[in-house]
Amino acid sequence: MNPPSCSIFFHNYYGRHEDWIRLFSQKIGIAFTLFYNITDDSLYNLEDDHRLMDRLQQAISGPWLKKIVLRRSPNQGKDIGGKLVLLDTCLHEQENSEYSIFLHDKKSPYKIQNQEWKDKLFRIIEPSFAEKAMVSFAKNKEIGIIAGSDSIYNEYDYSQQAFISNNRSQLIQLRSGFAIDSTDYRYVAGTMFWVRSLPLLDFFRRYPPLEIRKTLEKGNIMDETSGSNTHAWERMLSWLIFAQGYTIKGL
Repeated sequence: MNPPSCSIFFHNYYGRHEDWIRLFSQKIGIAFTLFYNITDDSLYNLEDDHRLMDRLQQAISGPWLKKIVLRRSPNQGKDIGGKLVLLDTCLHEQENSEYSIFLHDKKSPYKIQNQEWKDKLFRIIEPSFAEKAMVSFAKNKEIGIIAGSDSIYNEYDYSQQAFISNNRSQLIQLRSGFAIDSTDYRYVAGTMFWVRSLPLLDFFRRYPPLEIRKTLEKGNIMDETSGSNTHAWERMLSWLIFAQGYTIKGL
């Protein structure tokens, strides 16, 4: 039986690229391909040059990081938009990994250590978390997503029979347009989680990621006062997995 393999979809806004490569090299303990998107109009990334790939390759340590696939894109859809760029890339590369991990930078890993960093990102790439995730996937074929338990939220208010966020109109439209009929309304806030690659890529083979990206808002869009397609897709990335008969597990 072949050992498991993994694709990491990582969206970078804050730069410090070599630090991230070193971190992933140290933490991820299975063979993986790193799909790495850089927000090219971020102030933190304006000085990156043509030697960047060489610098990234030199930062690799250990045996597990097999390949880096580098992409650049403008700030549209925030990290969701960047991950869609990488999903499109993965489909073109015909990558055939068993699992995928969605990640994006909050702050530089070696510059600022805060509670959000530890809870939302660092823990899901810890070897102990990865080991538990793979055991859970292997034991229960119905699990499609694994995330930190503190990142799993529910979008639905059953007493009101309605979505609770400002994104309700976008969600209703998207669920209809993409034939998402699941009744599990949980999602991973922050879109950082493990997922089975098969249902993920099956969906995006039917619905091209770059076409979806075109519908997302540009810039640092927020949803405190009104909804957005960008924040609606934060929910949809979980729901498209549930619609194929899978569930979610928190660790």
